[in-house]
Amino acid sequence: MQNFVDPILNGIDSLLAWFSTELRQTTESYCDLETAESETTLVARDGSLVSMIQVQGVTKLVGNDEFNSIHAGLTQSLQATLKRPGHIVQVYFSYDKSAVKSQIEDILAPAKSTAQRLRLSLDDLFKERVEFISRYCAQETLYFVLWTRPYSLTKEQSQRASKDKLKLIRENNIPPFKNGQNLIAAIPDLRESHQSFVRSLVNDLGTLNIQCQLLEVHNALHAIRYSADPDFTDKDWRPVLPGDKIPVHEARPLASELSSLMWPPLSRQVFPRDAVALDLRTIRVGDRIYTPIFIDLFPQEIKSFIVLFSRVIATHVPWRMSFLIESGGLAALRFKSMMAAILSWTSAHNGLVHDAVKMLNNLETNTDEAIVRLQVSFATWAPEGNIRLLRTRAAELAKAIEGWGTCEVSEVSGDVFAGMASSILGFTANSVATPSVAPLSDVVYMLPFTRPASAWQHGAVLLRSPDGKPWPYQPGSAQQTTWIDLVYARPGSGKSVLSNAMNLALCLSGGIQRLPRIAVIDIGPSSSGLISLLKEALPQEYKHLVTYQRLRMTPDYSINPFDTQLGCRYPTAQERGFLVNFITLLATPVGAERPYDGISDMAGLIVDELYKYLVDDAKPHLYTNGIESLIDDILTEIGFVFDDKTTWWEITDALFLSGFHHEAMLAQRYAMPLLPDAVAICRTQVIEDLYGQVKAPTGEPLIQAFGRMISGAIREYPVLSGVTKFDIGDARVVSLDLDEVAKGGGDAAERQTAVMYMLARYVLARHYYLTEDALADFPEAYRDYHRQRIGEIREDPKRIVYDEFHRTSRARAVRDQVILDMREGRKWNVQIALISQSLEDFDPVMVEFGTSIFIMDAGPEQAIRRSTEIFGLSETARVALKTRVHGPREGGATFLAQFSTKSGINTQLLTSTLGPVELWAFSTTAEDARVRNKLYQAMGPVEARRVLANLFPGGSIKALIEARLAVLKDQQGVIAEGGNLGIVDQLVAEILDAWSKNPDVKSLPS
Repeated sequence: MQNFVDPILNGIDSLLAWFSTELRQTTESYCDLETAESETTLVARDGSLVSMIQVQGVTKLVGNDEFNSIHAGLTQSLQATLKRPGHIVQVYFSYDKSAVKSQIEDILAPAKSTAQRLRLSLDDLFKERVEFISRYCAQETLYFVLWTRPYSLTKEQSQRASKDKLKLIRENNIPPFKNGQNLIAAIPDLRESHQSFVRSLVNDLGTLNIQCQLLEVHNALHAIRYSADPDFTDKDWRPVLPGDKIPVHEARPLASELSSLMWPPLSRQVFPRDAVALDLRTIRVGDRIYTPIFIDLFPQEIKSFIVLFSRVIATHVPWRMSFLIESGGLAALRFKSMMAAILSWTSAHNGLVHDAVKMLNNLETNTDEAIVRLQVSFATWAPEGNIRLLRTRAAELAKAIEGWGTCEVSEVSGDVFAGMASSILGFTANSVATPSVAPLSDVVYMLPFTRPASAWQHGAVLLRSPDGKPWPYQPGSAQQTTWIDLVYARPGSGKSVLSNAMNLALCLSGGIQRLPRIAVIDIGPSSSGLISLLKEALPQEYKHLVTYQRLRMTPDYSINPFDTQLGCRYPTAQERGFLVNFITLLATPVGAERPYDGISDMAGLIVDELYKYLVDDAKPHLYTNGIESLIDDILTEIGFVFDDKTTWWEITDALFLSGFHHEAMLAQRYAMPLLPDAVAICRTQVIEDLYGQVKAPTGEPLIQAFGRMISGAIREYPVLSGVTKFDIGDARVVSLDLDEVAKGGGDAAERQTAVMYMLARYVLARHYYLTEDALADFPEAYRDYHRQRIGEIREDPKRIVYDEFHRTSRARAVRDQVILDMREGRKWNVQIALISQSLEDFDPVMVEFGTSIFIMDAGPEQAIRRSTEIFGLSETARVALKTRVHGPREGGATFLAQFSTKSGINTQLLTSTLGPVELWAFSTTAEDARVRNKLYQAMGPVEARRVLANLFPGGSIKALIEARLAVLKDQQGVIAEGGNLGIVDQLVAEILDAWSKNPDVKSLPS
């Protein structure tokens, strides 16, 4: 009995399903998608093949020349296919300010996860970025959907495909796929043509500097569902397709029917909620109401998409648009042309129609131009229940479209859901918009292909285009093969703020397990705000990992460049190379660019002899009780017995084997050679034998000249003369301020600057260049310790930042070291950043190596021409550099950036927009830093930044301090020195008093 009833039930269900589909009674009936055929190809109900390309945008600035080049290339790419019947291209663009917050959260998600993993308390910073940058940005999406329809086949191919499918069904006794995906819906004969179409367009877009990605079918369907019902689509939602695990069905399947054993229909998956028509032009989907809009009469004057874009974004209306471009445009006009020719005597308009069709026909026949059928649909939306807002938005959008070359638009579709569905991404190949016929080149001219593209999907530096497209950037990412940043602009252009943002971004790199190693060689306190932000964000037990130090030219800050790795009697090859260069620099006459002949070779021999002289079996330094009380106490604790022949090397080994690694390093410092030892060692017999007869240009023996210059260096640079006392410990993020020891001026000052830069680079970054290969030269007892340490160092991102790099203009040794670091940086996973005031401050080879260039200020015309020439900027980029690049203003600082990525050169005009919380975190002005630090202590860093952002959203109190000083000067006539500090303290007291009364204080009492 069951076997008899099932076919009847199936027949009734099929009949009802046919009626509901053909009469469009369900939302599912409007969706053409059936199943997936391959990783990148979907199948429609009629057997059409569908692929989706996500277009991120262009990787260069687009002016008239660039636009014409892309327009010609895209037209040429499409016309070969669209001259043949059976192909459709949907170009979909959407713009929504309300959705940008979730996009920004997604961009920042890896950085936020890293902050939580590293226990960095930066929630206020992330929250502000989302809230603040969203004011200036909107979510934008652009897709090309490629359809290959069955009627692209010849009549014979179509008949053969139908016969083959019937034969397959009969031979395998395949039942109907009711309520499931039809796995045999695809027409195999379409595959080659479709794949060729898709592959060709993807390749051509890349050639045209348009960044795009052919989407995998799961991602494509996620994009379609998000377009149809964004509020009901989680970012982790995935459709169920053939090959995926089949979801559990509760209903028991009927005989000869596989629906409960099949993957559910795609139409139900991509449109999960019913739509309700409220009136002829309004439809509700979930918690949104939509109004579709159509172009009835196309522009009298063809204008580019950016004209429409500029008009619409000024209205702040959320909107989307769909161009449906179908091949065989003239076929749609043949009947009309024939009737117009017959009835030409009845009306002059009929004659015009006939002539227009004849002209288009001649254009397609006699040129490469394809004539296509075009339908353009728009939609806007509003929250459910707010009809008035929807009507206002629809009117604003309609006016903006009408001004796009004088279009005629309407909201009339007859079927409001079909009208709304016409603008959904990849939902259907049908549109209720008024069809028109046009040359393909005119249609391409109006397409949205000029939006800027970022090579980074996620990034802890969130920039934006000046017109509001989010543009993520992540320093040190795999998108680039090397990481060499050049940042230049005149003072006050935002260089230091951008540098701080990039250093913070490296600390928040997705996936890292430890703080990266960052060495900032600073002139002044530019990076102190970043250091303060990180230190206060870390828990107490990790605060030592971040430090800011101001180097002074006193013995208390002494740094011995001859220090080696823990336990090592000799320096590594990298360390030896540095020492040779460093001693050569010290032995170069003041004002001279190069040392005397023979100095460099002699320096290498002296370095070798220094270490050889002090090893265990030679004449090592003897231990002296009372120099380091901490070490003395530990030796007593561990029961170490020493005598008058005990050496510091023995003390070092004993402390290390007892587990006191830091104390072992303190002890080892007394076992090391010192710079004064170089003066003595140069007069030993080994050196005399080789260089005793060499004369310097001054006429004195070379050895004597060397000793004289090294002795002068010891006298002039107290920080080099003794055992290391300057200690950064285990700090990973270190800023070393050289302002007091690297002054500009005469030859002596220039040489001192060079020495200090070299010394800073060594003390901060000498560990960056350790490898496992060096372990063989380490004492065996120390190898396991260093193996683990080197493993971590090799994994960690590393960055060296040289601020105020123009100070090294005459320091050849420093620049040679920087160039060496640039050449070998990739091998060691080291990033190099140079920050200065002019392009001329960088050597040509440094510019050649640069992979991320940030021009923060245009400068004079000569500087613009130089930048254009060096970096090969287009005329469009040159004009943008001259007219649109500016320092910090409301909304951020706009600059020109050029990135060398694995996919090519990306040149963009970008804006860095920081909110008041982040501005206060990075501020380095003396008054700002004093207020911030005092409030950090009084109310905690997060609360202090919140209160300061509320009271002074500009990120500084400098203007207020100057105003109060002016009032005091008017009242008192003269202000005592340091009067501004008194005002700062008074201001701190006022802030604390106001905050105690009202934690949400927005202003201070006047």
